[in-house]
Amino acid sequence: MKAHWAALLGGALASMAALGDSPCPADGLKVGYYLIGSAYENGHGYDVDLVHELARRLGCKIVQEDVYPRIRVLKMLEHGQLNLGTSTVPTPDRRKYAWIYPYFYSKNMILLSNQIGARTLDQLLAEPAVKWGVIRGYRHSPEQDAFIEQLTKRGKVVMANDERDLYAMLSQRIVTAAFAHPFSYDNWLNSPALSGQVAVLDLFPSSERIAGGLMLAHSAFSQQQAEQWQTQLQQMAKDSSLRKIFSKYLSADSVAQLQLQP
Repeated sequence: MKAHWAALLGGALASMAALGDSPCPADGLKVGYYLIGSAYENGHGYDVDLVHELARRLGCKIVQEDVYPRIRVLKMLEHGQLNLGTSTVPTPDRRKYAWIYPYFYSKNMILLSNQIGARTLDQLLAEPAVKWGVIRGYRHSPEQDAFIEQLTKRGKVVMANDERDLYAMLSQRIVTAAFAHPFSYDNWLNSPALSGQVAVLDLFPSSERIAGGLMLAHSAFSQQQAEQWQTQLQQMAKDSSLRKIFSKYLSADSVAQLQLQP
């Protein structure tokens, strides 16, 4: 009898140990995406492929995945309604409730209508035809935000609700310039209708790159579990899987501008 109970206890402990080593949350993966460039569009995108590949490598089951507004994804992660998010900028506040592991770094470029001849910041400030589109509530690098403040004082800023609104205004020339990331503007800029109509400039060469990271909720992942995801992200960068995923959805130029180093 003692041997029987010892065997049962040993099996239970082994099961618990195995469960503790698992990188998967007990209730499965509950993923929240948001619309940004080629990251997610109608169930497809580089963020979708990334999550699916990581889930496959780690043996985790996806039980829920959907698209939500950016702020809602963050709130749902904070309150345990979701346990995984993507393309998230790490901040101290977000790190209070989630592990965040960057998988790309990008910087805002300037999209400029070809009807504008200015090629320096001073020329852009002085050019009467410049109307700068800015997504409401969006933050850029400190230098770029300071530049937008100067544009605002000159009455040159037009607010957009989101990136689709911004690109629509650029297409219709309601605005003639904007800041945007390559992963965001890539498909829009490379459409046949815009061929040769918009230049891409980097007038802030020393501007800091912004990270986009995988977000794992503290409520669902221990640090040990989360670090297994980080290890797989690093492996995907080393074996070029990460680059292949981005190359499936972005042009070679845009992929080259991304820093894919978790």
